Amino acid sequence: MSGSDAESTQAKLPKGDVRAGPGDAGASDRPLHRPETPSDRKQGRSATKLLMWLVAVGFLVVFVLNIAALV
Repeated sequence: MSGSDAESTQAKLPKGDVRAGPGDAGASDRPLHRPETPSDRKQGRSATKLLMWLVAVGFLVVFVLNIAALV
C-alpha cells in the first residue's frame, strides 16, 4: 500500500478507531472499565489493611532486632 492509499484508508475510519497492525487482531484501542461493586471495594480495603499490618509488623521486627543487636 502506498502512502496515499494508507492516508485515504485512515481518513475513512471514525475518530478514535485504530486499525490493527500485525499481531493486533481483535485488540481494542481502549480497554473497557469494569464497574466496581461494593464487594470489590471491601476486598480492596481488606487487602490494604493487611498490607499496612504486615508493614507495621515488619518495622516492629526490625526495631526489636536493632535493639537486640545493640545490647
